[in-house]
Amino acid sequence: MTTQKPRQRIDSSYTSTSTGVLMPKQEEVQPTAFSFGDPEPVLGSQISDYLGVFADSNGYWYVPPVSLAGLAKTMYANGTHASVLEFKQNQLLASWQDNPMIARREARAAFKDFEVFDNAYFLAIRNWLGGINRYVRLPAVNMRVGTEDNYYLLNSDGSWTEYDAADIIHLNGGDIRQGLYGVPTYFSGIHSILLGEAATLFRRKYYQNGAHTGYILVTFDLDKNKANNLQDAISHSKGPGNHRSLYLNMASTLQGKPGYTKDRVQVIPVGDFGNRDEYDKIKEITQQDILNMHRVPAGLASIMANNAAGHGDLTNVREVYYDCETIPKQAIWQELNDQLLTRAKIGFNEPRWLTQGATA
Repeated sequence: MTTQKPRQRIDSSYTSTSTGVLMPKQEEVQPTAFSFGDPEPVLGSQISDYLGVFADSNGYWYVPPVSLAGLAKTMYANGTHASVLEFKQNQLLASWQDNPMIARREARAAFKDFEVFDNAYFLAIRNWLGGINRYVRLPAVNMRVGTEDNYYLLNSDGSWTEYDAADIIHLNGGDIRQGLYGVPTYFSGIHSILLGEAATLFRRKYYQNGAHTGYILVTFDLDKNKANNLQDAISHSKGPGNHRSLYLNMASTLQGKPGYTKDRVQVIPVGDFGNRDEYDKIKEITQQDILNMHRVPAGLASIMANNAAGHGDLTNVREVYYDCETIPKQAIWQELNDQLLTRAKIGFNEPRWLTQGATA
């Protein structure tokens, strides 16, 4: 009589080998893919951005489609951007005709408002008979279009001042999504403005933190006083921050046996001494982006030429810019003449080079 060994149970979880030993069955590896998602815009994207402009929670005025305070801050985020805005303001101010009802200082502030926010506002100052004596500029950053044929000026203390629409002259640069507020063309290039700012801040912190001295310094058999002096010098070679340098003073022998180094001083860099943030390239690209979105030639914007040819004949560049940019911008401002009194109509003088040429 033969005794049979109990049969080993075989199921789908095990597989046999050439030796007859059962091994756990290996699951087939399936290829997988994972996406981190698309880049998100820094300024956010809300559903209201695609639907238009809505009234504020109080129901008194309409909320601008973009942050006006944010647009104002971009002036201080990038030197090229601020300089170009000032240049465009000055082009209008240089040819401004003196106006008996709009002071030059009021026009200058309104020009800056329009370049930054694509909106400018004037308030009619009336006499006791209801006639208009003069017009003053109201800051566009705090102005809101009301929901009931009126305007509001937001005050710093949280209050607001209401004006009748008949007393406000609003220059609206326009926006294809809505007609209540203008949106500046450079808004599409804000990422370049912020990138230039980020590159500058990074480079500034880079040197403040002493990242250019980040290393491990190793000396051998240095006496204690010299080692302490060297350690103190290294600790004061940088500013506050996360970057640190490490100093080690080691013996060149270990338990009476010679060490493994022939150099008495060694410098071990942490990472790479080379600057890999491509600061110069980033600044050059963002600067060019800013000039492009403002449509201002580099020579007129006081940008130094990086080639031997320079910017060409700036006289011709100036005249082309005047024809293509300044005259159309003057025409936009003269649209206000439909609402201004006759003696307050806006006018601009011809440029100096044209009048001098005619005289000659």
